[in-house]
Amino acid sequence: MAGRKCKGIALAAVLAVSLLAPLSSSPAAALELKQVSIAGAGTAGTFYIMAAGIADLFGKQLGVNSVAEVTAGSVENVKLLDSKRVELAVMQVDVMQNALAGKAQFKSPVDMTAIAPLYPNVIQIVTLKDSPINSFADLKGKRISVGSPGSGILATNQIILETMGLSLKDIEPQYLSFAETTNAFRDGSIDAAIVNTAAPAPWVVDLETTHAVKLIALTDEEIGKFTGKFGHFVSADIPKDAYKSLEKDVKTFAVWITLSGRGDLPENDVYEMTKTIFENTDFLKGIHVVGSYITLENVSKISSLPFHPGAVKFYREKGIEVSPKK
Repeated sequence: MAGRKCKGIALAAVLAVSLLAPLSSSPAAALELKQVSIAGAGTAGTFYIMAAGIADLFGKQLGVNSVAEVTAGSVENVKLLDSKRVELAVMQVDVMQNALAGKAQFKSPVDMTAIAPLYPNVIQIVTLKDSPINSFADLKGKRISVGSPGSGILATNQIILETMGLSLKDIEPQYLSFAETTNAFRDGSIDAAIVNTAAPAPWVVDLETTHAVKLIALTDEEIGKFTGKFGHFVSADIPKDAYKSLEKDVKTFAVWITLSGRGDLPENDVYEMTKTIFENTDFLKGIHVVGSYITLENVSKISSLPFHPGAVKFYREKGIEVSPKK
Protein backbone atom coordinates (compact mmCIF):
# COMPACT_ATOMS: atom_id res chain seq x y z
CA MET A 1 0.00 0.00 0.00
CA ALA A 2 3.00 2.23 -0.55
CA GLY A 3 2.20 5.75 -1.66
CA ARG A 4 -1.27 5.34 -0.24
CA LYS A 5 -2.53 3.25 -3.11
CA CYS A 6 -6.29 3.64 -2.91
CA LYS A 7 -8.79 0.98 -3.87
CA GLY A 8 -11.68 3.40 -3.42
CA ILE A 9 -15.25 2.15 -3.42
CA ALA A 10 -14.60 -0.97 -5.44
CA LEU A 11 -17.69 -2.99 -4.62
CA ALA A 12 -20.51 -2.54 -7.09
CA ALA A 13 -23.02 -3.52 -4.40
CA VAL A 14 -21.89 -0.67 -2.19
CA LEU A 15 -22.26 1.80 -5.03
CA ALA A 16 -25.66 0.49 -6.07
CA VAL A 17 -27.12 0.63 -2.57
CA SER A 18 -25.55 3.99 -1.77
CA LEU A 19 -27.41 5.55 -4.68
CA LEU A 20 -30.71 4.48 -3.13
CA ALA A 21 -30.11 4.84 0.60
CA PRO A 22 -31.40 8.04 2.24
CA LEU A 23 -28.95 10.64 3.50
CA SER A 24 -29.22 13.32 6.13
CA SER A 25 -30.09 16.74 4.79
CA SER A 26 -27.63 18.43 7.18
CA PRO A 27 -25.21 20.77 5.38
CA ALA A 28 -21.66 19.54 4.93
CA ALA A 29 -19.07 20.91 7.32
CA ALA A 30 -15.59 21.82 6.13
CA LEU A 31 -12.87 19.53 7.41
CA GLU A 32 -9.21 20.28 8.00
CA LEU A 33 -8.34 16.91 6.51
CA LYS A 34 -8.11 16.85 2.73
CA GLN A 35 -8.27 13.05 2.50
CA VAL A 36 -9.66 10.33 4.75
CA SER A 37 -8.42 6.80 4.13
CA ILE A 38 -10.22 4.02 5.99
CA ALA A 39 -8.44 0.68 6.41
CA GLY A 40 -10.82 -2.24 5.90
CA ALA A 41 -9.79 -5.79 4.93
CA GLY A 42 -10.30 -8.02 1.87
CA THR A 43 -13.10 -7.04 -0.50
CA ALA A 44 -15.03 -10.25 0.23
CA GLY A 45 -15.47 -9.34 3.91
CA THR A 46 -17.71 -7.04 5.93
CA PHE A 47 -14.80 -4.91 7.19
CA TYR A 48 -14.20 -3.62 3.68
CA ILE A 49 -17.89 -3.29 2.81
CA MET A 50 -18.52 -1.09 5.86
CA ALA A 51 -15.29 0.88 5.37
CA ALA A 52 -16.35 1.51 1.77
CA GLY A 53 -19.84 2.57 2.86
CA ILE A 54 -18.51 5.00 5.48
CA ALA A 55 -16.01 6.40 2.97
CA ASP A 56 -18.84 6.93 0.48
CA LEU A 57 -20.90 8.61 3.20
CA PHE A 58 -18.08 11.01 4.14
CA GLY A 59 -17.53 11.88 0.50
CA LYS A 60 -21.20 12.70 -0.02
CA GLN A 61 -21.90 14.48 3.28
CA LEU A 62 -18.59 16.07 4.22
CA GLY A 63 -17.19 16.75 0.78
CA VAL A 64 -13.85 15.13 1.62
CA ASN A 65 -11.94 12.75 -0.64
CA SER A 66 -12.53 9.51 1.25
CA VAL A 67 -11.48 6.01 0.26
CA ALA A 68 -11.54 2.48 1.67
CA GLU A 69 -8.30 0.51 1.63
CA VAL A 70 -7.89 -3.20 1.00
CA THR A 71 -5.80 -4.68 3.83
CA ALA A 72 -5.13 -7.93 5.67
CA GLY A 73 -7.41 -6.88 8.54
CA SER A 74 -7.23 -5.69 12.16
CA VAL A 75 -3.54 -6.21 12.94
CA GLU A 76 -2.35 -4.57 9.72
CA ASN A 77 -4.92 -1.80 10.19
CA VAL A 78 -3.37 -0.88 13.55
CA LYS A 79 0.05 -0.70 11.91
CA LEU A 80 -1.32 1.50 9.13
CA LEU A 81 -2.75 3.91 11.71
CA ASP A 82 0.52 3.88 13.64
CA SER A 83 2.53 4.73 10.51
CA LYS A 84 -0.02 7.45 9.59
CA ARG A 85 -0.79 5.89 6.23
CA VAL A 86 -4.52 5.94 7.04
CA GLU A 87 -6.70 8.17 9.21
CA LEU A 88 -9.34 5.63 10.26
CA ALA A 89 -9.56 1.86 10.50
CA VAL A 90 -12.05 -0.92 11.16
CA MET A 91 -10.82 -3.41 13.76
CA GLN A 92 -11.68 -5.88 16.49
CA VAL A 93 -11.87 -4.53 20.03
CA ASP A 94 -9.49 -7.21 21.34
CA VAL A 95 -6.82 -6.31 18.76
CA MET A 96 -7.19 -2.62 19.61
CA GLN A 97 -6.80 -3.38 23.33
CA ASN A 98 -3.57 -5.26 22.59
CA ALA A 99 -2.32 -2.35 20.49
CA LEU A 100 -3.08 0.21 23.19
CA ALA A 101 -1.20 -1.92 25.73
CA GLY A 102 1.68 -2.72 23.38
CA LYS A 103 1.34 -6.48 23.83
CA ALA A 104 0.73 -9.65 21.80
CA GLN A 105 1.32 -8.63 18.17
CA PHE A 106 2.51 -5.11 19.10
CA LYS A 107 5.91 -4.26 20.58
CA SER A 108 4.91 -0.83 21.93
CA PRO A 109 1.66 1.09 22.61
CA VAL A 110 -0.07 2.64 19.60
CA ASP A 111 -1.62 6.13 19.74
CA MET A 112 -5.18 5.43 18.63
CA THR A 113 -8.74 6.11 19.74
CA ALA A 114 -12.23 4.70 19.37
CA ILE A 115 -14.77 6.63 17.33
CA ALA A 116 -17.90 4.51 16.89
CA PRO A 117 -19.21 0.97 17.49
CA LEU A 118 -19.88 -0.92 14.28
CA TYR A 119 -21.15 -4.47 14.87
CA PRO A 120 -20.37 -7.77 16.61
CA ASN A 121 -18.21 -10.23 14.65
CA VAL A 122 -19.56 -13.70 15.30
CA ILE A 123 -17.29 -16.73 15.47
CA GLN A 124 -18.29 -18.96 12.57
CA ILE A 125 -16.94 -22.49 12.19
CA VAL A 126 -17.77 -23.32 8.59
CA THR A 127 -17.58 -26.64 6.80
CA LEU A 128 -19.46 -28.31 3.96
CA LYS A 129 -22.84 -29.95 4.51
CA ASP A 130 -21.58 -33.50 3.98
CA SER A 131 -18.48 -33.06 6.18
CA PRO A 132 -17.92 -35.47 9.09
CA ILE A 133 -16.99 -32.46 11.25
CA ASN A 134 -19.80 -31.90 13.75
CA SER A 135 -18.08 -30.38 16.80
CA PHE A 136 -15.10 -28.21 17.67
CA ALA A 137 -13.18 -31.31 18.80
CA ASP A 138 -13.57 -32.76 15.30
CA LEU A 139 -11.30 -30.01 13.93
CA LYS A 140 -8.19 -31.68 15.35
CA GLY A 141 -5.89 -32.86 12.58
CA LYS A 142 -7.97 -31.21 9.86
CA ARG A 143 -7.00 -28.65 7.20
CA ILE A 144 -8.41 -25.42 8.61
CA SER A 145 -8.47 -21.91 7.14
CA VAL A 146 -7.44 -19.69 10.07
CA GLY A 147 -7.13 -16.27 8.40
CA SER A 148 -4.48 -14.43 6.44
CA PRO A 149 -1.23 -13.17 8.04
CA GLY A 150 -1.79 -9.78 9.70
CA SER A 151 -5.50 -10.37 10.22
CA GLY A 152 -7.45 -10.10 13.44
CA ILE A 153 -9.04 -13.41 12.49
CA LEU A 154 -5.72 -15.22 12.79
CA ALA A 155 -4.94 -13.47 16.08
CA THR A 156 -8.33 -14.44 17.53
CA ASN A 157 -8.10 -18.00 16.21
CA GLN A 158 -4.88 -18.54 18.12
CA ILE A 159 -6.73 -17.52 21.30
CA ILE A 160 -9.70 -19.73 20.39
CA LEU A 161 -7.54 -22.79 19.83
CA GLU A 162 -5.54 -22.25 23.03
CA THR A 163 -8.68 -21.71 25.10
CA MET A 164 -10.10 -24.96 23.72
CA GLY A 165 -6.91 -26.86 24.57
CA LEU A 166 -5.46 -26.93 21.05
CA SER A 167 -2.87 -24.99 19.07
CA LEU A 168 -1.97 -24.40 15.43
CA LYS A 169 0.21 -27.52 15.73
CA ASP A 170 -2.88 -29.66 16.35
CA ILE A 171 -4.41 -28.78 12.99
CA GLU A 172 -3.12 -28.17 9.47
CA PRO A 173 -3.48 -24.37 9.37
CA GLN A 174 -4.14 -22.70 6.04
CA TYR A 175 -3.46 -18.94 6.09
CA LEU A 176 -6.15 -17.79 3.68
CA SER A 177 -8.23 -14.70 2.99
CA PHE A 178 -12.01 -14.96 2.68
CA ALA A 179 -11.92 -15.22 -1.12
CA GLU A 180 -9.14 -17.80 -0.95
CA THR A 181 -11.13 -19.79 1.62
CA THR A 182 -14.13 -19.96 -0.72
CA ASN A 183 -11.93 -21.27 -3.53
CA ALA A 184 -10.21 -23.75 -1.20
CA PHE A 185 -13.57 -25.26 -0.20
CA ARG A 186 -14.49 -25.58 -3.84
CA ASP A 187 -11.29 -27.35 -4.86
CA GLY A 188 -11.30 -29.58 -1.78
CA SER A 189 -8.04 -28.30 -0.27
CA ILE A 190 -9.52 -27.42 3.15
CA ASP A 191 -11.92 -29.17 5.52
CA ALA A 192 -13.21 -26.18 7.52
CA ALA A 193 -12.67 -22.53 8.37
CA ILE A 194 -12.76 -20.66 11.67
CA VAL A 195 -13.56 -17.00 11.12
CA ASN A 196 -14.98 -14.10 13.05
CA THR A 197 -17.03 -11.90 10.78
CA ALA A 198 -20.56 -10.60 10.46
CA ALA A 199 -23.35 -12.93 9.44
CA PRO A 200 -24.24 -13.26 6.66
CA ALA A 201 -20.64 -13.23 5.41
CA PRO A 202 -20.49 -12.48 1.65
CA TRP A 203 -17.88 -15.20 1.05
CA VAL A 204 -20.09 -17.88 2.66
CA VAL A 205 -23.09 -16.69 0.63
CA ASP A 206 -20.89 -17.00 -2.46
CA LEU A 207 -19.81 -20.51 -1.44
CA GLU A 208 -23.45 -21.51 -1.05
CA THR A 209 -24.07 -20.87 -4.74
CA THR A 210 -22.17 -24.10 -5.44
CA HIS A 211 -21.92 -25.97 -2.11
CA ALA A 212 -24.31 -26.36 0.83
CA VAL A 213 -22.56 -25.47 4.08
CA LYS A 214 -22.79 -26.42 7.73
CA LEU A 215 -21.95 -24.19 10.70
CA ILE A 216 -20.73 -25.91 13.86
CA ALA A 217 -22.55 -24.86 17.03
CA LEU A 218 -20.67 -24.44 20.30
CA THR A 219 -21.96 -25.74 23.61
CA ASP A 220 -22.81 -23.47 26.54
CA GLU A 221 -19.73 -24.79 28.32
CA GLU A 222 -17.48 -23.98 25.35
CA ILE A 223 -18.95 -20.48 24.98
CA GLY A 224 -18.50 -19.89 28.72
CA LYS A 225 -14.76 -20.50 28.40
CA PHE A 226 -14.58 -17.32 26.33
CA THR A 227 -17.24 -15.05 27.80
CA GLY A 228 -16.10 -15.86 31.33
CA LYS A 229 -12.42 -15.19 30.68
CA PHE A 230 -12.42 -12.35 28.15
CA GLY A 231 -14.45 -9.17 28.65
CA HIS A 232 -14.64 -8.42 24.91
CA PHE A 233 -16.39 -11.70 24.04
CA VAL A 234 -20.19 -12.00 24.29
CA SER A 235 -22.48 -14.95 23.61
CA ALA A 236 -24.32 -14.76 20.29
CA ASP A 237 -26.51 -16.69 17.87
CA ILE A 238 -26.18 -16.90 14.10
CA PRO A 239 -29.82 -16.79 12.94
CA LYS A 240 -30.94 -19.59 10.66
CA ASP A 241 -31.98 -17.10 7.99
CA ALA A 242 -28.40 -15.82 7.70
CA TYR A 243 -27.62 -18.61 5.23
CA LYS A 244 -29.91 -20.73 3.10
CA SER A 245 -28.14 -23.94 4.21
CA LEU A 246 -29.05 -23.50 7.90
CA GLU A 247 -31.98 -25.29 9.48
CA LYS A 248 -31.76 -23.66 12.93
CA ASP A 249 -29.93 -20.90 14.82
CA VAL A 250 -26.29 -21.63 15.62
CA LYS A 251 -24.94 -20.90 19.12
CA THR A 252 -21.57 -19.17 19.24
CA PHE A 253 -19.90 -16.04 20.63
CA ALA A 254 -18.80 -12.70 19.19
CA VAL A 255 -16.26 -9.89 19.45
CA TRP A 256 -17.23 -6.26 18.81
CA ILE A 257 -15.85 -4.29 15.88
CA THR A 258 -15.03 -0.59 16.21
CA LEU A 259 -14.21 2.28 13.90
CA SER A 260 -10.96 3.69 15.27
CA GLY A 261 -8.77 6.65 14.39
CA ARG A 262 -5.37 8.15 14.95
CA GLY A 263 -5.01 10.12 18.16
CA ASP A 264 -3.69 13.19 16.31
CA LEU A 265 -6.74 13.77 14.09
CA PRO A 266 -8.33 17.25 14.38
CA GLU A 267 -11.00 17.29 17.09
CA ASN A 268 -13.64 19.05 15.00
CA ASP A 269 -13.08 16.70 12.06
CA VAL A 270 -13.72 13.64 14.23
CA TYR A 271 -16.76 15.35 15.77
CA GLU A 272 -18.22 15.94 12.29
CA MET A 273 -17.42 12.40 11.15
CA THR A 274 -19.01 10.86 14.25
CA LYS A 275 -22.07 13.08 13.87
CA THR A 276 -22.37 12.17 10.19
CA ILE A 277 -22.27 8.43 10.95
CA PHE A 278 -25.08 8.61 13.51
CA GLU A 279 -27.20 10.96 11.42
CA ASN A 280 -27.05 8.53 8.50
CA THR A 281 -27.54 5.10 10.04
CA ASP A 282 -30.27 4.28 7.49
CA PHE A 283 -27.70 4.79 4.74
CA LEU A 284 -25.28 2.41 6.47
CA LYS A 285 -28.03 -0.19 7.04
CA GLY A 286 -28.55 -0.06 3.29
CA ILE A 287 -24.89 -0.90 2.72
CA HIS A 288 -25.04 -4.06 4.88
CA VAL A 289 -27.49 -5.44 7.42
CA VAL A 290 -24.86 -5.05 10.19
CA GLY A 291 -25.32 -1.29 9.88
CA SER A 292 -28.34 -1.78 12.15
CA TYR A 293 -25.91 -2.24 15.06
CA ILE A 294 -24.59 1.32 14.74
CA THR A 295 -26.67 2.89 17.49
CA LEU A 296 -26.04 5.21 20.41
CA GLU A 297 -27.11 2.38 22.73
CA ASN A 298 -24.25 0.23 21.46
CA VAL A 299 -21.59 2.80 22.33
CA SER A 300 -21.50 1.02 25.70
CA LYS A 301 -20.26 -2.15 23.93
CA ILE A 302 -16.88 -0.49 23.30
CA SER A 303 -16.82 1.80 26.35
CA SER A 304 -13.68 0.12 27.71
CA LEU A 305 -11.70 1.89 24.97
CA PRO A 306 -10.35 5.49 25.04
CA PHE A 307 -12.32 7.76 22.71
CA HIS A 308 -11.14 10.60 20.50
CA PRO A 309 -12.01 14.04 21.98
CA GLY A 310 -14.13 14.81 18.90
CA ALA A 311 -16.20 11.67 19.45
CA VAL A 312 -16.43 12.41 23.19
CA LYS A 313 -17.89 15.84 22.38
CA PHE A 314 -20.59 14.30 20.16
CA TYR A 315 -21.55 11.60 22.65
CA ARG A 316 -21.77 14.08 25.52
CA GLU A 317 -24.22 16.13 23.46
CA LYS A 318 -26.32 12.97 23.34
CA GLY A 319 -26.02 12.38 27.09
CA ILE A 320 -23.51 9.53 26.79
CA GLU A 321 -20.33 9.56 28.87
CA VAL A 322 -17.27 7.82 27.48
CA SER A 323 -13.62 8.03 28.51
CA PRO A 324 -11.45 10.41 26.47
CA LYS A 325 -7.92 9.52 25.43
CA LYS A 326 -5.49 10.59 28.15
